Amino acid sequence: MFSFSEQLSQAGKAIYAAQVSSAQALAEAAFQGGARLIDLQLDAARSSLAASTVAAQQLLSARDPKTLLELSRTQSQLAMERIGSYGRQAKEVAQENQENFSAVTKGEFAASRQKFGELLQAVKETPFPLINPFNNFLKSPFGAADEGYDKNTRPDH
Repeated sequence: MFSFSEQLSQAGKAIYAAQVSSAQALAEAAFQGGARLIDLQLDAARSSLAASTVAAQQLLSARDPKTLLELSRTQSQLAMERIGSYGRQAKEVAQENQENFSAVTKGEFAASRQKFGELLQAVKETPFPLINPFNNFLKSPFGAADEGYDKNTRPDH
């Protein structure tokens, strides 16, 4: 059978490992979300450059003012449609990132909760003579605070 200090040490290491795993999972989710956003930005820049090249060629080929105005109006409408499309895509990326962070957070929270439960179980399974000094250790710094609180909040003391 393991001693109390070994059980406590193993449970502490497990909690630390769970925290490191959580940090890595959240960092990976953030990196993936950033990569998707950068891809969206690059695609938008490429399409904008291509559209502006086509628009410039069309505007330069216009022979009269009426054609120039019609081409200008058409290009403005196309630009507004591209802006709307970009907004919808950015919204989708943001929602995917939020869902990804939420899923990672829920999973990591459940894992951390399990590890903390294992720590509590290790403390509960420890024989009373071994746990009593540990309880006394915890009571000493917090006991004085409790007594001070009781004195200040209860009129009968």
